[in-house]
Amino acid sequence: MWLNHQLSADFHKEYAIEEKTLDVRSDHILEIFKSKKFGQIALIDERELLLECHLGYVSEFIAHIGACCLRVKAPESPQDQALILGGFNLELAFELLKHNMLIHYIQSDSKVLDSLISFLPHFQSVREHRDFGLYAKAIDLPLGKYHLIIHQATPNAHELDGLSRMLHTDGVFIARLPHPYLQADECKQMLSSVSALFSITMPFAMPFFGDEVFVFASKATHPLADLWLQRADMLDNLSFYNADIHNAAFAMPTRLASTLQPWVKN
Repeated sequence: MWLNHQLSADFHKEYAIEEKTLDVRSDHILEIFKSKKFGQIALIDERELLLECHLGYVSEFIAHIGACCLRVKAPESPQDQALILGGFNLELAFELLKHNMLIHYIQSDSKVLDSLISFLPHFQSVREHRDFGLYAKAIDLPLGKYHLIIHQATPNAHELDGLSRMLHTDGVFIARLPHPYLQADECKQMLSSVSALFSITMPFAMPFFGDEVFVFASKATHPLADLWLQRADMLDNLSFYNADIHNAAFAMPTRLASTLQPWVKN
């Protein structure tokens, strides 16, 4: 099941699809299905899946992996700033707001984003939050550096270079990696591009969960050595993320670690 993200007869069977409840066509394609096993399923551009039943787990994991490595500041210090781009999951912003961060979110397709209002459980509270800002393009962003940048997809070399310049010296960059087993060459190429720009480049994945792999990159901040338990411990009402999950996420099988070793910097 976890290999199939394409809209097909197999997709309908494997995800136990009952019916399609929404179809929105704009710059992107959004289809929402009702499933016996997974609740609502959002399929974006016929390749990107958001499962209602797992959305909170995934959002917690990606958001807090980065945020919990940022240095804890005094209450009177300026807010950390985060940039989220490359997708439609506003739940990432909901999780980062728990860290009192200022969130800038890039998404130009407002029609598709707004169509997710009943799918994303905290859509309204995020959009109305004083520390959340939605921008159509990167050029519209206020000037400044970000402490955390999360790219929900796999950026190209040009995007990587631009985003690396927007990051604080000790900031954290997180992005989706091509799968190291299913897309080995693409994964190595992505890691090579990232490691050329950052001093620390480490793949990670959700323990016990799914087929998605990510990269943690920084010029100064290490995902294990710089994990602030003070940040992780103060988070309430989490269902998935904790300090043990954080550390386990960076463990790799022996042969895979050896294969990726030339491009991993830790």
